[in-house]
Amino acid sequence: MSLFSIDFFIFIFIGCVLYYLIPKKFQWFFLLLLSSYFYASAGLKTLGFILLTTITVWIGAIWIAWVDEKTQKEIKSLNTKPTIEVKKKMKNKAKRKKQIFFWSVLIINVGILAFLKYINFIIGNLNGILTSFQVGELPQFSDLILPLGISFYTFPSLGYLIDVYWGKVKPERNLFKFALFVSFFPQIIQGPIGRYDHLSKQLYSEHKFDIEMLEKAGLLILWGYFKKLVIANRSLFIVNSIFEHPGSYGGALTGFGVLIYSIQQYADFSGGIDIITGIAQIYGIKMAENFKRPYFSQSLSEFWRRWHISLGAWMRDYVFYPLALTKTMSKISKTVKKYLGTTAEKIAPVAIGNVIVFLLVGIWHGPYWHYVIWGLYNGMIIAVSALLEPVFYKMKKVLHINEKSIWFQYFRILRTFLIVNFGWFFDRCPWVKGSFMMIKNVFTNFHISEINKTSLLDFGLTKLDYIVLLLAILLLFVVSVIQEKTGKSVREMILKKPLVIRWVCIYIFIFFTIAFIANVDDTIGGFMYAQF
Repeated sequence: MSLFSIDFFIFIFIGCVLYYLIPKKFQWFFLLLLSSYFYASAGLKTLGFILLTTITVWIGAIWIAWVDEKTQKEIKSLNTKPTIEVKKKMKNKAKRKKQIFFWSVLIINVGILAFLKYINFIIGNLNGILTSFQVGELPQFSDLILPLGISFYTFPSLGYLIDVYWGKVKPERNLFKFALFVSFFPQIIQGPIGRYDHLSKQLYSEHKFDIEMLEKAGLLILWGYFKKLVIANRSLFIVNSIFEHPGSYGGALTGFGVLIYSIQQYADFSGGIDIITGIAQIYGIKMAENFKRPYFSQSLSEFWRRWHISLGAWMRDYVFYPLALTKTMSKISKTVKKYLGTTAEKIAPVAIGNVIVFLLVGIWHGPYWHYVIWGLYNGMIIAVSALLEPVFYKMKKVLHINEKSIWFQYFRILRTFLIVNFGWFFDRCPWVKGSFMMIKNVFTNFHISEINKTSLLDFGLTKLDYIVLLLAILLLFVVSVIQEKTGKSVREMILKKPLVIRWVCIYIFIFFTIAFIANVDDTIGGFMYAQF
């Protein structure tokens, strides 16, 4: 069910009306029915995968908690007060039992995700090696179908399982309530990656109809559609033309293409998040923040704390920190301390952890080598920055640079923006060789005269399209600046205005959005991150 279809709007409208008419104690179950219908409408063939994840994780979490409870009862039931050694022995035995089930469930679900997304990529690379040795090729799986939002239900489910294993949350005993957490339909589309302790309380609570909340949700949804339909889809013509033909343009148009891509990707992804966040708000659910004006970041690490926040936080809590606490990382730290000193000892685990995390993020984006290179690029930049931080500090001290000066902050924002855009070459160009070709053109074949009326109109946009795109980007920029400086939401500022002014602004915005929707086919104009 497309987010742009009449069926989807009818689905949301009827769902909202019934949600607030039925007895409040059944609201959570009604949300489960809505989510199940939405997921089934995407295709019944893949329904089994989300059911398998739901059931295995639910059983695994209950088993882990049951082992803990049973161990505690056994300790208390001992006739004599148990010694520390006895307690330790009993807890270690329980830990081994928990680990067996925990790793079994984890491997099953990660295995499903890895198989469906990467098996043909792995086979394709193996076939390349086999061909070079003149050995027969392995058959590929031509009929694989990737379930809707597989990452966006697998990651929250595994995060919940890990939290139960660590004792951070108690397992949900009601299978249907847990199924709602896994399948909540706004989250399934493209995130954010929900956390059980934050989302479950809201999903299972009773919600009263609130007209003010509905207004806020409506404005956020409208803002999301504006970013997607007016900016992202219009930018798509330029991006596709330049990146699908990496050797056909000089440095100026190539540079122009990557700048437009940075806008298109942000408008597409954050616009989609605004839409689904607003839809969740209609039902009284506040989802986690996923974007926080990332292009105002002053370092690459800060950028990734502002971009796809929920994925970064998930990787930090469930990959980076556990990795940093491993015995292997401890040995590496001691070795580094021995040869490079205490400062390097503290930085090394962080640097190595960042490279591994971003490698995984790159792989998560898709089964292609250009994503792997893109992930390594970001990880290496952050790792090297951390290692050279003491050097940068001394340089700033020698040069008498005031870090708090506004000009230095602008410099850092511009520097980070360029570093991020450099990485987008690897993210968007479908061929690694093409990425390097485009980068080379920017540095060796740059002629500003290449950007002219004729070349711009060749991308399929009219003069009016460029005017609309420029005005829309300016509006997005101004709104972002206001929010960055004030820390306040512009939509809340609008909703505080008198009724007449408020609705005049809303109707003008609705008219502008509808009047200037870019005419893009659904096959190429869908949300970029829905495929993950």
